[in-house]
Amino acid sequence: MSGHFLFIHVNLLAPVDSPDTIPISEATILAHLKNHGFTGQILGDFANSPLKPQILAKAINTHQPLAIGFTAYQENIEQIRLWARFAKKLSPAVRVIIGGPQVTFMPAEGLRHMPEVDFLCRGEGEAVMLGLAQALNQGADIASVPGLCFLREDEVIETGSAYGADNLDAYPSPYLMDLIDLRYKERAVMLTSRGCSYHCAFCYTPRASHGRVRFYSTERIVEEMQYLKSKGIRAFWFADTNFSFSRRRLVTLLEAIIREVPGITFWCQTRYDLVNRELLSLLRRAGADNVAYGLESANPEVLEKINKPIDLERLSRVIRLTQEAGINVELFSMFGLPGETFDQALGTLAFVKKNRVAIEGNSISQQAHLFFGTPMHDNPAAYSIRPFRRTRPAYLSVCRDYETGTMSAEEIRRISLIWRLNRNDFAEDVRAGRNLFHRAAFITQNRSALADRPEATCLLTCIYLALEAYGAALDCMKRLSKAFPEHPAVQELLQGPFLCFKVSQETARPRFKVIYDCQGSVDGRLVPATCGRFQEAILGEGMLLPEFEKHLNGMSPGEYARFEITFPVGYGQKDLAGKVITFRVHVHHTMEPVTVESYKDLDEQALSNEYELEDTEGLRQYNINLCYRVLHGANVCGRPVKMTDFLVLINLYLKLGFVDLASAVAGKLAENPMLLTHAAHMFRINGQPQKAIELLDRVGIDDPRGRLIRAQALFDLDRLEESEAMVKDMTRPHDIQFADLRVQLAARLALPIETLLEREEALLDAKTQAML
Repeated sequence: MSGHFLFIHVNLLAPVDSPDTIPISEATILAHLKNHGFTGQILGDFANSPLKPQILAKAINTHQPLAIGFTAYQENIEQIRLWARFAKKLSPAVRVIIGGPQVTFMPAEGLRHMPEVDFLCRGEGEAVMLGLAQALNQGADIASVPGLCFLREDEVIETGSAYGADNLDAYPSPYLMDLIDLRYKERAVMLTSRGCSYHCAFCYTPRASHGRVRFYSTERIVEEMQYLKSKGIRAFWFADTNFSFSRRRLVTLLEAIIREVPGITFWCQTRYDLVNRELLSLLRRAGADNVAYGLESANPEVLEKINKPIDLERLSRVIRLTQEAGINVELFSMFGLPGETFDQALGTLAFVKKNRVAIEGNSISQQAHLFFGTPMHDNPAAYSIRPFRRTRPAYLSVCRDYETGTMSAEEIRRISLIWRLNRNDFAEDVRAGRNLFHRAAFITQNRSALADRPEATCLLTCIYLALEAYGAALDCMKRLSKAFPEHPAVQELLQGPFLCFKVSQETARPRFKVIYDCQGSVDGRLVPATCGRFQEAILGEGMLLPEFEKHLNGMSPGEYARFEITFPVGYGQKDLAGKVITFRVHVHHTMEPVTVESYKDLDEQALSNEYELEDTEGLRQYNINLCYRVLHGANVCGRPVKMTDFLVLINLYLKLGFVDLASAVAGKLAENPMLLTHAAHMFRINGQPQKAIELLDRVGIDDPRGRLIRAQALFDLDRLEESEAMVKDMTRPHDIQFADLRVQLAARLALPIETLLEREEALLDAKTQAML
């Protein structure tokens, strides 16, 4: 038997080192195919490691696959269509099959709206793909293969149900067959079961599995874990929802892990009503470092409406017991649920905080998604769900395009913003000085929706302080003291003192900030992990290697130095431990500390700095915070600034909410249509579409690029008819942004489905042309 099958795992939301990019579903199918004499391979398309078109082209040209398979979700199906379209351009005869959660209950009409897709997989992937492979290989009638949906002469053919093996051990392990690329991975995905017998209103799994739960044996699970451990994997993610389907089975598995796979850690989810001190002790001994519980909502009435009864007091006790056992807790939750009000949704956030569960990972709530096959999607009126008036292709479910009888679309949006604002990584970024402009833009562009959230203004104040925008910080603190004088976070922020820094000519010493470049080498070879430009560190704060800091002490502004240190063990760079590193260091500036006791004394003019740093391109690349301080200082003092640097400054001003400053800088730009058009683009993407239009009007820009920005700005302002009128008069056949805008307009204006499909074809053609 011969025949090659290609699978592409598409996950543009996860980086390549995430376990989310492990193609466990596709790999299990491929293992089953290989066990029956077929060949195949898996390619990946990830957030920081996109699939290159030439890689796919080479795979198709080399192997001439019988079919290409994808696992489809709402968030990746458009990218799947793109890859399928590209593959068909290269090899028109290749078949494309998609399966997964998006497909099981997708209306058959979805096939008519995806001409590049040949088959929908309706059943268990292993069974359906093997049947399809054998039919294609033997030239048999595809209609004889259970679990398929396809078009034949424009007629929909549904071939009936395809059931999988009762004993999941019947499917060979993709790990044991070495089918999964484990490079960059520190954690592996494990599945111990399939299916679910519970019937939550938001979930399609029990319907897809016919209420059955099937299992892998303990022996199979342990064998996979032992193999992965031998490959250097010591952290595992048990991804199935029925990891704890029965207490007896769970205890048996945990005891086997303790006995046969010691020294590992794992994440799992379990039912809270199974948990007691003894089970938590066993989980911890087996290696559990994270346990997730399903919360969904902290309101009993809402939980009843979604058919998920929870004893919230008991869950709180279980959370405390889990934490006391030394295991981190995560809580799954959602908002926008049937019958839930805005205040009740806030109550869920309060429940998570009250129980001291960090808002990170799976504890970051999201709006309930309405997927095909779920009761909430298939009968929204019964749950007081009101889908938006949209034109959508039949392969897309309602997903998040709805409001409810108790929460408006704006209230759902506000809840989403508040959850994001309270994520742990938001505050951590601000404390560490990372991603400050991204974080500031989130707050300033949603200022009205977050106006009653003191934590938003507190975080923005800290960002302004870090960027030496003391006047803006002072304004924020005055507003906080007036609007939220009793709020604990506000009181803590306002009590001071405030540590600032002034450029100095003195030598570096403890408590001084140093701005420096460094290069480290071992035996004459540069070590990238030790190299950096425009680094900033406060001496004596533990930010640097002690031996490295000892050499920085006493250096003067402008001084160069060369010295050697022995890299310590246990400092995060295992390959450098114990090695002698030769450093070359250049100090740009030393900055002496200035303590301001009261926020009322924060004087921007007195505390301002003039930096003698001219390499703005290097600053943009290595230290955008310092780049801003340099460019802002030059702008305020009237020093010469390159026109391209003005564009950078406009972008940064807008992210910080300094719209007037950005407008003033835009006024300094030469009457250069290209620069001014780009400036208008900056205003639009930073949440200022009206200002973008005003800038285009002021200078009379009416070139194709300017017209597109104007049409996009009108769309952002919800002036949809005006935007549609503009794009109707424009012709930009290979412009992806233009084609994408036309698709969005067709959906939002609820234009005929034929118009939407025609525009989607044009968008896919533009993207495919760019790939080719």
